[in-house]
Amino acid sequence: MEIIELNGIDYQFISDFKHNENIRTSFNRLTSSTFWFSLESWYQEGFWGDYYVPYSLLHNDQVVSNVSINKLEFDIEGQRKLGIQIGTVMTDQKYRHKGLNKIIMERVLKEWREQVDFLYLFANDTVLDFYPKFNFEVVAEYQYTQSVDYQAAPKSLKKLNIENESDKTLLMETVRQSVAISKVSMRNNVSMIMFYAMSFKKDCFYYLKELDVVAIAEYEDDMLHLNDIFSKNPIDIKDIIRAMSNEKIKKVALGFTPLDETNFDRDLIKGEDTLFMLKDKDGYPKDKPWMFPLLSHA
Repeated sequence: MEIIELNGIDYQFISDFKHNENIRTSFNRLTSSTFWFSLESWYQEGFWGDYYVPYSLLHNDQVVSNVSINKLEFDIEGQRKLGIQIGTVMTDQKYRHKGLNKIIMERVLKEWREQVDFLYLFANDTVLDFYPKFNFEVVAEYQYTQSVDYQAAPKSLKKLNIENESDKTLLMETVRQSVAISKVSMRNNVSMIMFYAMSFKKDCFYYLKELDVVAIAEYEDDMLHLNDIFSKNPIDIKDIIRAMSNEKIKKVALGFTPLDETNFDRDLIKGEDTLFMLKDKDGYPKDKPWMFPLLSHA
């Protein structure tokens, strides 16, 4: 554990402490107060693996500032790429505006810049001025939508319950064996999907038996939000949309960039989160009118 002195205060710098119960508890306390979630269940279920690494500053044995990395593999137009997503950027309210995040960010970038094809992050409107200081630039994202002409058809749509072992096994095996269904497709990261399955989107996982497909979807009024699809075999998205729709659905919005854009509308995303990429890395085609996979957000 390294000691870093800043403005007359000694901080302890530590990373990858998931198996240290005291520090992990303090880390979860800060994530809960900042982002309203905890990673404890994710850890206890064995999904906090080596892909997710927090870098933290401690004061009085408590985590007071943090920057985490997620090491993620992607298939991007058929080519395998390794990316680093920076996330869980947070500082305890009493320690803000002291430069703590800046120190951690500089160390994270120095360690990972040359090891991966690209580095990226998502930022909300309150911190858009922070990341350009580290040579990050905004990358435009586009969402694909399509009108739905509902046609009644036999279907077997089952909502998955991740607390059920057979449902959890089905989900994990489907994710592990899935083929790429988008132009930017996250690969080999069951742990990230299980994070969503155990938290924010636990009620959004469905199994389509006749297609042998897992779909993550949300229904909002007359809109179907199709966040992602996992299939062991190539699949036509039209079949998924048809199977997931009902008589109320008039439109579908994808959480990814489809391999085939035919018959989809494309619109610039103007939402709460802005995608940033490190300028001096070119592993991701920043000029493409794409959407980064929604479920790759950490």
